[in-house]
Amino acid sequence: MSTHYSHLWVLGIRYGIYFSFAWAAVYWRRWKKRRRETIAQDWPSVEGVILNGEVAPVPKTSCFLVTLQYSYYVEEYRTGKYIHEFAKETDADDFARQLKDKRVQIRYKQSNPDKSVLEQCVVEQHAQLTASRNTAPTPSRVVPFLS
Repeated sequence: MSTHYSHLWVLGIRYGIYFSFAWAAVYWRRWKKRRRETIAQDWPSVEGVILNGEVAPVPKTSCFLVTLQYSYYVEEYRTGKYIHEFAKETDADDFARQLKDKRVQIRYKQSNPDKSVLEQCVVEQHAQLTASRNTAPTPSRVVPFLS
């Protein structure tokens, strides 16, 4: 009988460690996002356009990620990506559909224009515009990436 309980302890510790690493990854991602956006405040901006949005489920969760691909011009055409997380697939689909072909401000690093940031506030601005039409999705978390 004690063997059975020790097995439960091992499982509890194992899943506790997995859970801790998952939360650490979430907070690390949020910290990196804030840091990128803070650094990008000093970068010049240019108008870009959102080319498309792809929705994909997050494995072993009920969440969905929308990956927006955008294009901007600095001496030549360049692309970047922005990732937004949703709790519902319908919200993710609506978000991707509503932002497609939208013109947005992109910040880029002057010394390396391939590095760019689509800021959360810019995305929220477009989401608020659609909210006034009662069609806005409800985002849960936002994770932009430098491209």
